[in-house]
Amino acid sequence: MSGTAASAAAAASASAAAALAAAAEEQAAILAAFNPNPTIGALLVGTLVSYVLFGITTVQVYLYYGRFPDDRLDLKGLVAFVWLVELAHLVSIGDATYTYAVTNYGNPLSLLGKIPVSLALSVVLSGLITTLVQGFFAYRIWTLASNKFVRLIPIALWISGIAYFMASFAGTVLAIESTNIPTFIDQYGWLLLAPWIMNLINDNSITISLVVLLLMSRTGFSKTTALVDQLIKWTIETGMITSVFSILNLVFYQKETNNFIWMGIQFVKARLFANSLLASLNSRKTLRAMSTGGAMSTESGGGFSSRTGATGGGGAYSYGGATANSGTGIAMTKVVFKNSDAETGVGGFDGYKSA
Repeated sequence: MSGTAASAAAAASASAAAALAAAAEEQAAILAAFNPNPTIGALLVGTLVSYVLFGITTVQVYLYYGRFPDDRLDLKGLVAFVWLVELAHLVSIGDATYTYAVTNYGNPLSLLGKIPVSLALSVVLSGLITTLVQGFFAYRIWTLASNKFVRLIPIALWISGIAYFMASFAGTVLAIESTNIPTFIDQYGWLLLAPWIMNLINDNSITISLVVLLLMSRTGFSKTTALVDQLIKWTIETGMITSVFSILNLVFYQKETNNFIWMGIQFVKARLFANSLLASLNSRKTLRAMSTGGAMSTESGGGFSSRTGATGGGGAYSYGGATANSGTGIAMTKVVFKNSDAETGVGGFDGYKSA
């Protein structure tokens, strides 16, 4: 009996050893075939670039509060809230990258495992950032709009922005519940694709609307025309950057779904929207320098009002066909001009406000 038991134990041990050896060979084959560059590498690069852009955003926030202490409280609150959401997004993508690159180092099968909660949270945080920033720029279109028909554009942008955020929230919840990333994409990939397409349409709609409205607002005054032309240039440049990243995100998501390049691009894209918001607000310093020929006074809106005292009747002029007591707004890409209601007549550049 003892001999039989020993033989059985030896056989079991040999079988276990064979199983371990087979598992080791399988793991070695997986590691040999695994290419980390378009997966973990893409996540790492996207995270690092995102961290650099967050540093730029933080500097912009510091400059904003230092340069414009008299801005409206709601505008200051928006800047602070966007920065906090950016920070939360940064922590989320950093944790997700650490999970894949360090915690599961040498284990590529972890990419087919449960989706990290931090990675899922980054979806809704990115959606919130985009919604806030595009909502801010939509408000600039509302301020510039000369009639009720044009104001339908920002209304549509606000509605689609809310829909985009709700889709991002649903995507986060479903990603947390999903078995793994491939399963989530197979079942709910449209919850990423449709909002991203909507986001691209919104971004281009904002850029085109602002450019058209700015062109309509041009006057015959050389200084004002130069200022408006600069704003148009900034609007196109900023809109082009976010649009290019949105297109790249869609292309790689559609063509390279089995890797994480699209995810790395998404990490960076979220940061570009916040940077465009801060750049639009801080650009007022440059606009002030460009607006010469008059005294400047800081107002509660966070901007300034320039009284030119131009020859032939100093005072505010009718800007873009608006009367002297009407407001026109823009912001860098999306900044605000506003006519003064303090004076009437025709003259040089009247002023600029942030709200």
